[in-house]
Amino acid sequence: MNPVITDEEHTCTNCGTTFSGRFCPQCGLKESMAKMRLKSLLLNFLDIWGFGSRPMFRTIKDLFTRPGYMLREYLSGHQPLYFPPFKMLVVMILVFLTLAWLFNADLTHEFSLTEMAKQVNGLDSENDLKILSYLDMVLFWFYDHLAFAVLAYQVFSVLATRIAFRRCKVQWTVVELFFVHIYLAAQYYIFEIASILTLGNDIDDAKYGTIYVVISLLYQWLTYAQLYDIGPWKTLRLLIYKFFWYVMIVMIALITPLVILALI
Repeated sequence: MNPVITDEEHTCTNCGTTFSGRFCPQCGLKESMAKMRLKSLLLNFLDIWGFGSRPMFRTIKDLFTRPGYMLREYLSGHQPLYFPPFKMLVVMILVFLTLAWLFNADLTHEFSLTEMAKQVNGLDSENDLKILSYLDMVLFWFYDHLAFAVLAYQVFSVLATRIAFRRCKVQWTVVELFFVHIYLAAQYYIFEIASILTLGNDIDDAKYGTIYVVISLLYQWLTYAQLYDIGPWKTLRLLIYKFFWYVMIVMIALITPLVILALI
């Protein structure tokens, strides 16, 4: 039951404003602040991780029951209903890394383009190995700097999405799509968390994590269908088109520094 609002006047303990109602119109503080107790300490700790907020659980629920519609509502001005996307992504990454440490999950990435090239005939020239060594350096740097890798992926994915879905009736700006992809990144890390809790491994593990990769891709398909209000087959076709543009954009981003160095 909601508290009854009276005409009784209160003085804000924060800014000194005199007001009637439940909240100070100047700074938003509640009309009465309870003393700090053990419950306050617990709630403040949980709020760091996002679990002291009801919108966090609603956001997670909607991300898996109606992801595209939820994102449309957020972009249409219903932000207070949902947990902030950047904060949610940070929380999910921290939970994921904490669980990975507790479960001793294997998060190492030993994939090397240079080592693969040495096993292929015709790719052992000095120039070829230099290029592959450069690409390996970039990939390993991103593996060691997770935050930059996540943001870089979102930028590339946003551009690819904008190109692939540009002819849809429903359109979103680049900035709006960036918020969409931050939420999708948080959704991905929820799958990572589920993978560690159920299998004790990373979602990228080829042997056991495939099921979560497939489910994640299906949710991406559902999200785009609802976000752009298009049919399932058209969504699938445009997602393939988006993947093509994503690869092209990444290749351009990786090759451009090589071209500049060659010209210098």
